[in-house]
Amino acid sequence: MDNFYLVLIKNTGEVIHNIFATSHKDLIAKYITPEDVKDKTYFKATYTPKEGFRLDDLDSYQLLFNEVYIPEWFVEELKEKVMQTLHNIITSMIIKNHRQLLLHEGGILVGKGMVSEMKHSIIFAMYDESIVDVLDNSSEVRYMTDDCYIVDMRDSTRVDEMLGFSKIKQMHNYSKVLKMYGQAKIGEMFDHSRIVMLKGDANILEMHGTSQADRLKHMSKVSEMHGHSIIEEMWDWTVVEKMFDQSRINYMDEDSKVLEMHDESMVELMAGNSIIEKLYENSLVRKLTNAAKILEQKLNN
Repeated sequence: MDNFYLVLIKNTGEVIHNIFATSHKDLIAKYITPEDVKDKTYFKATYTPKEGFRLDDLDSYQLLFNEVYIPEWFVEELKEKVMQTLHNIITSMIIKNHRQLLLHEGGILVGKGMVSEMKHSIIFAMYDESIVDVLDNSSEVRYMTDDCYIVDMRDSTRVDEMLGFSKIKQMHNYSKVLKMYGQAKIGEMFDHSRIVMLKGDANILEMHGTSQADRLKHMSKVSEMHGHSIIEEMWDWTVVEKMFDQSRINYMDEDSKVLEMHDESMVELMAGNSIIEKLYENSLVRKLTNAAKILEQKLNN
């Protein structure tokens, strides 16, 4: 996982870190004095598991130096002290049981661990059957996999990656998921919620309001579109089962498919071998190119 976990190591053995830091520059700007820079009292490093290991696998962690040279003062005794401190920092993040609230905190959620509510916090990874009930107030989940579950996303919360059989029941407000892979699933999207990319067999059951999915790839699917929901692009063998109300797809290509269009739903442009199986009521396809086609039309007179 990129940028997990960024630290500065001081010549006193102090480990400087902050869960909200996105770069070493953040840590330097907040915690390092001009005297520290002049006297070279610190170095940049990343404490991270070896590739392919989970964030809760404490024995897999290594200290990577983000410098050209390791300072002479980083002797074995100091290194042992620093490594123990780093181990304790990660250990303190691992949540295996129930926590009522995460507030300005970072966590790694494992096993049957559960967080009832998150505010202004970060879960770096969710594994196994872990659960977050409410993701709120600009909180983030960086990575979720296995059978983990988020019940409700609110505000401008964000999930960076969904894999495995991970699920989100509902998305509200301006909540966002950047990438969905595997058999990840979203139950219902409302308001201005957004999915940036769906791949693999990822699935959205229902889109409502002005919710949006930017790009569908591989064999990903949307079961139902309602309201003014939008899909920007469909590629490969992606499928939308049913479109209702004034829902819209802006572009279909390759072998993408819509099974049924109802009400005033619309597709702006069909290309490649894309197909609309059934067009009902006042639904509309504005333009067809290449071998794109509509198989059946039963429009209102």
